[in-house]
Amino acid sequence: MNASSRQAPESSRERRRRETRVALLHSAYEKFCDVGFGAASLEAIAADAGFTKGALYGNFSSKEELFLVLAEQRAESLPGEWRHIEPERMGRDEVGRAIGSWLAGAIRRRRGWFLANVEFSIVAARDPELAVRRLAALRRAHRELGGLLLRFCGPTTADPTALGVLAMTLIDGVIINAALDPDLDTATVIATGLQRILPDGPSDS
Repeated sequence: MNASSRQAPESSRERRRRETRVALLHSAYEKFCDVGFGAASLEAIAADAGFTKGALYGNFSSKEELFLVLAEQRAESLPGEWRHIEPERMGRDEVGRAIGSWLAGAIRRRRGWFLANVEFSIVAARDPELAVRRLAALRRAHRELGGLLLRFCGPTTADPTALGVLAMTLIDGVIINAALDPDLDTATVIATGLQRILPDGPSDS
């Protein structure tokens, strides 16, 4: 490795800044899950992380910026959560059930985070600049989910982003209904919906 490609060691100041950001993001996630986006205050987020509000503003320009960074960071982990689903080895019904089961478990574990995302999307929809960045993050999730679903379908001209949008619209609706109705069979609803929207693929026989 030559000198130009060697990464410079992290300074103590850089390390402290990184650790501060990590702590603030963790605190923000817990607070958003607990009380939602609108009710979460920057003062409480900073205090729970052991910092002042000034330290928070030294890393994030606003509550919206903090949420966007957190949402984008967590969206990057979604492909890892989907990795256990192998559409090539499944029939149409099995793909729908696998994704439905994954989502039902995710909603149980992270109900507050899913609701905070829905709330934030509504806030972003009223702010054109915020909407652009929010949509960019959602588009990445759409492509990832659509690509996963198209692996089941074999050769096709279907657009993965369009399929992902359709699937995520179904998922978003289920999230809201599941939050209101604890008896909703989330896995079955998602499975049924996905079975209906998937492009034609290989036979289940």
